[in-house]
Amino acid sequence: MNKLQILELLGKHHPHLSNTQSELYLESAANIIAEETLVTKRTWLLNSVAGQRWYNLDSAIIRIEKVYFNDVMIPRLIGDINIDDDEFSTPSDSSDTPLSTPVANVHNKRYWKISSYNHAEASIPSDRLGIIEKVNNSVKRDGRTSNYQSCSISGSSNVRVYGICIPPSFVSNETNNESAGPLELIPPQFHEVLLNGAIARGYKDPENINADLLSFFDGQFREGLKRIKKFERTKTTTGFIKPYDF
Repeated sequence: MNKLQILELLGKHHPHLSNTQSELYLESAANIIAEETLVTKRTWLLNSVAGQRWYNLDSAIIRIEKVYFNDVMIPRLIGDINIDDDEFSTPSDSSDTPLSTPVANVHNKRYWKISSYNHAEASIPSDRLGIIEKVNNSVKRDGRTSNYQSCSISGSSNVRVYGICIPPSFVSNETNNESAGPLELIPPQFHEVLLNGAIARGYKDPENINADLLSFFDGQFREGLKRIKKFERTKTTTGFIKPYDF
C-alpha cells in the first residue's frame, strides 16, 4: 500500500482525523514497530578526523549493530577509558585542553564506543560515537596512563555505521508514493500492520472511542509485530540444525 491508500483506509474508520493527525498516528505506530521488531535498518557515513574521538550521531538511531572503519569491521569496546579527550565545544572547558593529535598509523587496532552523555546546551539530545585506537601507554595525564588514544587517521566517509533507527516522518511536500515517510523503511508486506496500529490508536480518541474495535485492531497490530519479528529472524537463514543422538 502507498501513503494515499493507507490514509484513505484510515479515514474510513476515523473520518474526524485531519491529515496531520492521521500522519501522526501512522508515525506513532511506525515507532512502535521499529522499537519492538528492529526492522528499520539504515547505514550512516561519517568522516574520521585525526585527533577527534567523538562524533555526533543522528538522533533517530535506536541501536548500533556494527561499525566499519576503512571497510574493515571494528569491535565495540566494552568498559570505560580512564583518560577521555576533551571535545566539548559548547560550553567550552577553559580549564582543560584536548589531547594532542596522535601520530597517524593505519595499523593500529581500532574500536568503537557509544557515549550517551552530552553537554547541557545540546539542542537535540543524541548519542556520540567514539573511534578509539589501542596503543600501549599512548596517553598520559594527571599521573595516569591509558592504552587508548583518539583516532589517528583522517578520511572522507570512511566510517560506516549500521543501525536501527526511528522511521522518518511524513513531510508536507511528499508525494503519496510507497516510500513516503515511515513507509520507506517498513517492508511493503507489513504496511497493513502499520495501518492497524494507527486504526487502534484512533479508537482511543474521545470523538471515536470504541473499546471493542480498539481491542480488535490492537490485537491485529500485536499479531503483526510477531510476524515482523519472525521475518527478521528468518529472512537471512533457511532453518536450523537440530541435534540428534545416535
